[in-house]
Amino acid sequence: MLRSKLKCSIIFFIVLYISNKDIYCQDSNPNQQISVFDFGAIPNDSINDRNEINKALDYCKKNKISKLYFPPGKYILSHPDAIKLMDDVIDMKMGENPEKVVFTPYYPYIKGLYIFKQNDLELTGQGVELICRGWMEPISIVDSERIKIIGITIDYERQPHSEGEVININQKYFDVTFNKDYPVKSNIVMPRIMFWDNTKNRLHSEPIYFPKKNILIKPQTLRIWSEIPQNYLNSTALINHSFHFRPAILIHQCKDVTIKNVTIHSQPGMGIVGHRSHNILINGLRVVPRAGKKMSTNTDATHFTSCTGYIHFKNCMFEGQGDDATNVHNYYYTIKGKTNNSYITKVDAPTGTHAQVLDYPEVGDTLEVVEKSSLIKIKNVIVTKVDTFPIKWETHLVLNEELPTNFEDYLLINITRLPKLHIEGCTILSHLARGILVKTRNVIIESSTIIESTGTGIHIGAEGNWHEGPGSKNVIIRNNRILRCGRGDGTQNHASGISVNVKSAIPALSGVHKNLVFEGNIIEGENAKYGIYVTGADNVVIKYNQILGCEIPVYIDKVDNKK
Repeated sequence: MLRSKLKCSIIFFIVLYISNKDIYCQDSNPNQQISVFDFGAIPNDSINDRNEINKALDYCKKNKISKLYFPPGKYILSHPDAIKLMDDVIDMKMGENPEKVVFTPYYPYIKGLYIFKQNDLELTGQGVELICRGWMEPISIVDSERIKIIGITIDYERQPHSEGEVININQKYFDVTFNKDYPVKSNIVMPRIMFWDNTKNRLHSEPIYFPKKNILIKPQTLRIWSEIPQNYLNSTALINHSFHFRPAILIHQCKDVTIKNVTIHSQPGMGIVGHRSHNILINGLRVVPRAGKKMSTNTDATHFTSCTGYIHFKNCMFEGQGDDATNVHNYYYTIKGKTNNSYITKVDAPTGTHAQVLDYPEVGDTLEVVEKSSLIKIKNVIVTKVDTFPIKWETHLVLNEELPTNFEDYLLINITRLPKLHIEGCTILSHLARGILVKTRNVIIESSTIIESTGTGIHIGAEGNWHEGPGSKNVIIRNNRILRCGRGDGTQNHASGISVNVKSAIPALSGVHKNLVFEGNIIEGENAKYGIYVTGADNVVIKYNQILGCEIPVYIDKVDNKK
């Protein structure tokens, strides 16, 4: 049914629909495919389509329709609360670092498309753009199975960052001018500014954080009080108006999800977050800037936590995001105390979990007990009972055996919820921080190219400081090109290509990571100290790699059984 406000277009669109019925109803069985058009979501009319698309999703769920089709064009997703949130953040009403407010457990937010407790559904939208007005989570997939998202592009009407040209640099400030795509004002929020080198067509090596102040000195020109190098003149300033917020696509407690030929141009947070989900295929994903722009998502392009089965990236592209292309891991639980026979645990990560919901194991899951100081494994224990307290951000666990009496010196991590990771045929272009961050087991990274990320190309790291781990095991990195990475922010151990390390109070020099093979890779550093740096690992094989532009091609620190 068409909305009343579109009555003037009824005749035109009915004729269009009938004449193109082979397009809108590609499946001859109406019980198998419907179009969002049938529910009043009309492309390119600049009118909010959020309610109409969600009505179509509800209809599919109630009637077991397996395909929802989007005619090509732009669809608007908007809500007054999302617009208010965006305005409040940009006006600094959430403080100079809005992440501390908007990226907290169970903070309320607006969902764009909401797929909830729905199975066997395919959303197809070749040539379709979802344009967000206001900050939201454009696609939420929760408690669902066998969901496919195909061909859709996600972007924002007013992108959650601003891009302008650096036209003047003073010892105490610099000036940036912006075009009409990015309306700016005095005291606009800017927790971080990255800089794009237009001569070398890549990010400069270091951003700046929390400049002292900014003032509009003339229309669309800001004066920003912070020191930057003189060679940043004429570069493009990429002003992030947030760090983390909600992702463009959330996959939470789902099974068998496919993201195919999807593009994400911008998001005030990450591109895709997967949490406590099983089997995720990501084929042909592009997290890249809008045409003519330099920046995509404000933080990671993708991020997966506490998943099972597999995470498979195939033929994807990433560029211009504000953090890693992907990070796959689980969380270290801090043991806060004991009540009766239960251990009280929390995720003490600096920013909570990446879905901002409680993370917890299931009965029967295996937990590693590791030394907090070194992240060395002590033993395994089995979960026999779980009680969750989301508001308190606590999980109470009964285990099959007692922990040491000094349990505060140990961490727990769930090794049952570690997915296999396969990355093949992907391209990662210049962005902030690392290309690929691995904290899982049974990994293959192959036939991919990482070019000019500011951080190390591939990082295998157990990170006690972020409460992310565990140590990785059975990792193969082969036949990749890693070119001119490790130039600045996010560089690990001064390594350009591959770094393996442990981050804790007293990092273990061996025994945390196991069974690593780095073979047939081409690594080209740019005045780098190391091509490959390894510590904290056992049984490492490094062979047939070509490494140049690095002072020391391969450095191994006290690794057992190296070859």
